[in-house]
Amino acid sequence: MPLLQNGVYVENSDKPYELETVYYLNFHILSALFSIERLYSFETNEIWNNKVQYYHYYADHLLFCVGQIANRFVDGNSKKSLLERKRINRGNFNFTDEKYPILSNKSARNVIEHIDERNQKIIANKQGVGGFNIIDDATSLELTKTLRERTDSHPYTLDLIKKELLIRDNESDLVINIDYLKQELELLHKSVIYFEQIITDLF
Repeated sequence: MPLLQNGVYVENSDKPYELETVYYLNFHILSALFSIERLYSFETNEIWNNKVQYYHYYADHLLFCVGQIANRFVDGNSKKSLLERKRINRGNFNFTDEKYPILSNKSARNVIEHIDERNQKIIANKQGVGGFNIIDDATSLELTKTLRERTDSHPYTLDLIKKELLIRDNESDLVINIDYLKQELELLHKSVIYFEQIITDLF
């Protein structure tokens, strides 16, 4: 492991992998933080037909970035060589499941990647389609209650009141607190910048 302890780095043939990892972690963290900023500040423009499409875009992009970050650390079904790289990444960036519980979970990204399949099941079993929904100040109390409680038929909801993403992954509910996710992203970004400085100072 190149980073033996804080400030102690052993340079070897891993450096190209480390530089690539630093670049993409930095990119996806900043992209995720930008998406969160957009979720908190709706801006009308001519691209989207309505505000739901606007929020859908940034919620999807946020979850995509979280998935890309998790891919650098979470084992999953990776090949042996990738598992070793992930083990090294966890050491280099001081990444643990306990320290980054949201970024350690790839389920949310899996839901949005397979949302069409999930919607087909909802249509077949419940004669309705959930798709993507938002809860904001304009959402009725009745609809708010339905979206929060009926995740089996509404698997993907952005709750702007509670600042949460409500995700249904098969039979399990996943609630992502956006403020907590932002804190994890900012903390990881500090580790990425720290490690980047260590390896670039050696050039």
